[in-house]
Amino acid sequence: MFPPVSCLSRLRRCRAVLLLAGAGLLCGGCAPALDWRDVAVADGLVIQFPCRPERAERAVRLLERSVPARMSSCDAGGLGWSVTLFEIDEPARVSETLRHLRSRLAANLQAEESLAQEATGPGLTPQQEARRLLLSGRGADARAVEAEVLIAARGLQVLQVVAITRGEPVSRWRDRAQEFIGSLRPAP
Repeated sequence: MFPPVSCLSRLRRCRAVLLLAGAGLLCGGCAPALDWRDVAVADGLVIQFPCRPERAERAVRLLERSVPARMSSCDAGGLGWSVTLFEIDEPARVSETLRHLRSRLAANLQAEESLAQEATGPGLTPQQEARRLLLSGRGADARAVEAEVLIAARGLQVLQVVAITRGEPVSRWRDRAQEFIGSLRPAP
């Protein structure tokens, strides 16, 4: 039937199987937690999400008006990632909407703005009220939160881009958040 197998040969096979199994476990641990991909968030505007976002559309109340909003969001690598696009109907309301979204997000997170700087970038309309900022505060569940935020305009569209950590921040979260926000650009 089968030729006799020496003890040494069996040990070699067992060792090879164990090495392969161990290598498989190690490779499984090397799988990236963030799987970056380009996602269109508006006509002609893309951003790199680190996960496959879910999408939702609805009308929201902003400054006593109903405004169409489209949101793309997902959770990966210990962070929440989102882009919300608001369609504003009057050019005069864009600056006011930018200001309102900044204060509303800060209030929702019971946070103070820090490291605020003017938001500029390819595909964005220069606006005095557009900002890139860091928010540190508390979520509805009283856990500490930190968020890297971009609130900017593109014509009559207002964008709110957020990378947020809840509870204990993950290692290098701000680098990842800045990479996410910095990837917003016109579509090729």
